[in-house]
Order: sequence, then C-alpha cells, then structure tokens
Amino acid sequence: MKTVSVIIVNFNGAKYTGACLASLFRYHPRETLDVIVVDNHSSDGSVESLTKEFPDVRFIALEENKGFGAANNAGVKHALCERLLFVNNDTLFIEEIITGLGNALNADPKNGMVGPKLLNEDRTFQRSFGPFPTVVTEYRMKKAHAEPKYIDEFADTAPCTVDWLTGAAFMMDKTVFNAVGGFDERFFLYFEDIDLNKKVRNEGYKICYVPSVQLIHLGGRSYGSMNPAIAFEYRRSQLHYYDTHNSAAQSLLLRGYIAVKYLPKLFSAERNHSVRILSLLIGRQ
Repeated sequence: MKTVSVIIVNFNGAKYTGACLASLFRYHPRETLDVIVVDNHSSDGSVESLTKEFPDVRFIALEENKGFGAANNAGVKHALCERLLFVNNDTLFIEEIITGLGNALNADPKNGMVGPKLLNEDRTFQRSFGPFPTVVTEYRMKKAHAEPKYIDEFADTAPCTVDWLTGAAFMMDKTVFNAVGGFDERFFLYFEDIDLNKKVRNEGYKICYVPSVQLIHLGGRSYGSMNPAIAFEYRRSQLHYYDTHNSAAQSLLLRGYIAVKYLPKLFSAERNHSVRILSLLIGRQ
C-alpha cells in the first residue's frame, strides 16, 4: 500500500535525479511510495533516460518551465497519497527517513511541516532552517554561510520549532498544503519555500526541525555563487517576499541596500546586470 507521495523536480539534471531516486529506493520499500518526478521542460533527455531506468516512477513532463514552486504544485495535483514528501533532485538518502519525519508530523496536530537535518557531501552540518527574512536576519544568515563558526547546530536530536525549513527536503500533509494555496507561483526561484513556511505559520501551524533524521544535500555549498541570471531571479523573489510579508520599512531598507550595492556597478563591466537588478526597484521587471 502506498502511504507517501514523494515529489521531485528535475530540470536538466538526469544524473542527480537518477542518483536521488536510486538512494530513495535503497532505503524505502518501493511499494509504499508514490514517486513523482516533475520535469521542468528539460532539454537534456532527462525524461527519456530516467523513464527507462525507473519504470515504476511517474514522470510529468511540463511544456514550460514556470519555476520550482509551479513544478511542485503540478506534482501535488497528481499525488495519490495524503502525505507529501518534497525533496530536491540533488539530495541523497543515507537512511530511511519517512518513518522519522512521519512520526514527528503525527506527534502534534499543530505540526504543519517537518524537515530533516541536511548534511554536506562530506557529512558536515548544513544549515536547513532559519528565522524569517528581515534585513538583519538575512545579514546574519549570510555571515553564517560565509563563516561556519556562526552556524548554530542544535546540540541534541530532539525535534524543535523553527521559523522555516528549506525546500530541499520537507514533509507535510496535502490538506495543509492545499489550505495555504501551495507554492506561490510568482516566485520563479528562491524564497518560494520560505513563503510556504510563512503561510503555514500564519494558519496556526508549527514548523518542526527533526535533527535525528538526516539527508545529504549536494547543492548546499553553492550559496553566493550565482550567475547574473540566477542573481536576478534571487533579487526579484526577495523583493516579492518582502513586499508580501514584511513591513513597508523593511521593503524600503532592502531597496536601499540593493541601490547602494548596484548603483556603482553601472560604471563597470557589470553595467547590464546592474541595470536589470536596479530596474526591479521601480517595477520594470
């Protein structure tokens, strides 16, 4: 009997998605899982190659890449189970995690989302939770990523309440997901997971971090290495989050920070990129 729908988004990542699926099935009985891979209009032949390798996985091939959140929403629409496990395609299972996350979700009817401890490939700790974004908390989080000594790893393995869990891996029930409207598809990339956490919290639920359950996330070290196109999407999503959830003063502070950072670059080789970023401040993109 299938008890959990596992939703994975793929975009030109057949190698990573294949490794993720293989590790998932290594630790979890296939007959208990409804596994859905949503392909975001890949051009690398992902669907064709993965379909042959994993014939018992359902593949949904989208005709357009509308972003990470939109792809996850499409996956939920096809989910057979009430319980949903969302995992990035660049994650690797190193143990059975569904039981532990499910027990945490069941432990308190107010637990709306639960997520595991994420590890880097070398099994070192990777931050997978944090405070809701403000100008101050984002600065502290970036400092933590740049300087590992600032990362707060909980000393024990008891579940605890946090503001948000990363979208790299989390479990929730479909009723809660649908009650908050799923992912906001106006976020193409970045902040869509924090926005979902915020909406769950606004509905009166708790967000629960479960450090006794562990999962490797290969993408965790890429913070700050964004190319111009990705950096643009980051800023667009960041501004949308602040405008939706934060005060006008916070939005103004963020815009001031972006202006100070990018205005000097108008006279450098990064001029075109800076123009695009700054255009967000006046709503032209």
